[in-house]
Amino acid sequence: TGPPRRTIAWGTSMGGLVSAREAEAGGHRLDGVLSTCGLVAGGLNLNNYQLDGEYALAHLLAPTQEIKLVRFASPDEASASAAALTKIATDAQSTPEGRARIALAAALMNEPGWFTGPTPPSDYADQEVQQQQELAQFVLGFVVTGRYQIELAAGGNSAFTAGVDYRALLAGSSHFRQVRSLYRTAGLDLDADLATLSRDADIRPDPQAVRTLARTSTVTGRLRVPTLDIHTTADQLVPVEQEDWYGKEVHRAGGGALLRQAYVGATGHCAFRPSETIAALHALESRIETGRWGDVAQPWRLNEAAGGTGRYVRFDPPPLTGARR
Repeated sequence: TGPPRRTIAWGTSMGGLVSAREAEAGGHRLDGVLSTCGLVAGGLNLNNYQLDGEYALAHLLAPTQEIKLVRFASPDEASASAAALTKIATDAQSTPEGRARIALAAALMNEPGWFTGPTPPSDYADQEVQQQQELAQFVLGFVVTGRYQIELAAGGNSAFTAGVDYRALLAGSSHFRQVRSLYRTAGLDLDADLATLSRDADIRPDPQAVRTLARTSTVTGRLRVPTLDIHTTADQLVPVEQEDWYGKEVHRAGGGALLRQAYVGATGHCAFRPSETIAALHALESRIETGRWGDVAQPWRLNEAAGGTGRYVRFDPPPLTGARR
């Protein structure tokens, strides 16, 4: 017995955010960090882009219906809103206009166009079908009810729509062309809908909640130990776009040499095979032992270490839509 020879922080999903923050704390007891499907863009960004999509669904598809989106007084209130939004996303799928607006909401939420099947669909309409399935089958039910718990921990609502330019927001989305195409098919005016969202946006944050999440659930990018992030390329709950935001923060803070990010070409939240996760762990251990990354985090080396799954791929994640700086 005795002190450990090596200590690694390993977090998954929300735990991946915890691990990312531990990478910045460092200290003599921590040698490296492995973040798997981590919420590395932090709680403030998460709350904002999810609210953007929920707001678009409610305001464009059910403008006369009163649906509470923030400041839930109870779990039941949050569940009622989740059910209402899910019904909206289900009913609207029957019309071209509804499908176009669902695609817009999905784009604002960074929802991937791949949910089922061995490969991602290439057709815009097929992508929307899978985005709608994501939203209606589990995403809205999960994230809207989860907002109540986040607000409870933060002491209020940290997200906002007031002052957001939704035209600019969508223009930076990797799904912009898909949304534009579906709007044209439906005969809808995309610019008019985006102007409506910008004009009517009136949700403001509670400053104390913003301060709380900034202190407890946001990263700075100032790494102190080697860090390896892995993510599936189509993650419905923690979009892979979070890795783009995080990588830029780390490089801006001067920690790029300590960070490597690797991607598994698959759909699903944390949908890694055990061998793929262990391969990532061994890559991080090699970095800790040798003091250099070399090629251990390259896709071909990770695939080799994972027993030849071939699912690690070269991938450049798109920008995170809805990130607020």
